[in-house]
Amino acid sequence: MKVPETEEDFIQWYEDCWADRDEVEYPKLFGAISEDVILLEGTGVLEGWLESELSQGQTLDPNWLPMGVRVAPPSPEYPYWTYVTTGLSNPFTVSPGEEVAESGPSGLGYEMVIHTPEEERWPVLRLLDMMAYNLVCARLFAMGHRYPVDGTLTGGETKLAGFVFVKDATRPSHFSLPSGQVELLTLVGVTKNEMAFSRSNGMDKLLQKLADPTKPGTEYITRPERDEVKL
Repeated sequence: MKVPETEEDFIQWYEDCWADRDEVEYPKLFGAISEDVILLEGTGVLEGWLESELSQGQTLDPNWLPMGVRVAPPSPEYPYWTYVTTGLSNPFTVSPGEEVAESGPSGLGYEMVIHTPEEERWPVLRLLDMMAYNLVCARLFAMGHRYPVDGTLTGGETKLAGFVFVKDATRPSHFSLPSGQVELLTLVGVTKNEMAFSRSNGMDKLLQKLADPTKPGTEYITRPERDEVKL
C-alpha cells in the first residue's frame, strides 16, 4: 500500500485513520466511550522523559501532543471502567509516498487499555506517562511484557507495584485501520511477587490465579485494594 504523496492528501489520510479508530473502532470495542481526550500536551510527562537518560531525542514531535487517553464507563456487557490510549497507532511513523504493508503495524502498532471496578484518576496518569515513555525513549511494549513502577501503582496504599501486558480474551485483540494493524494491550496491575511468578511460570498461570470462575473476565480488571494471590 502506498501512502498518499501530496501533503494535502497525506494529512487527510492521516486524519481519516485517526477518525476510523476513535469514531468507529473504539465505540464498537468500548461502547459509550467519552469523546473527551485527556491530552499528553500540557501534562509535562513528555518533557520529563526528554530530560531523562533514556531519551532518544532532543525535541518534542508535534504529532505527539494531541495523543492521550479516553475513558469508557461501565456497560451491561462490561460492568467496569475502561481507560484506553489514543494516538500511538496514528501513522506518524510514515511519510508521504512511502510504501507500507497493510498487514504491518499502524504507528507503534498498539494501544494500551486498563480496566478498574470504579472510576479512578491513576490509570489516566499511568497511561499518559507510559505513552510518553514509548514516544520519547523509543522503547515499545508487547504482549507478555512486564512493567514495574517506582513505588505503588496508584501512588497510594496498595500492594500492586507494576503491570503485566496480556490479551483480554473477552474482547477482540486487534483491529485494522487504513494505515495498518493495531493490537490492544491490556495492562493488569500485579504485585512484585506476582510479576516474578509470571516470569517463572508463564503469564497464563498467573491469569488463572487472578481469575474468579464465577465472574469471567475478572482477571483483566485491576483492583488496587486486593490482596496478593496465593502463588
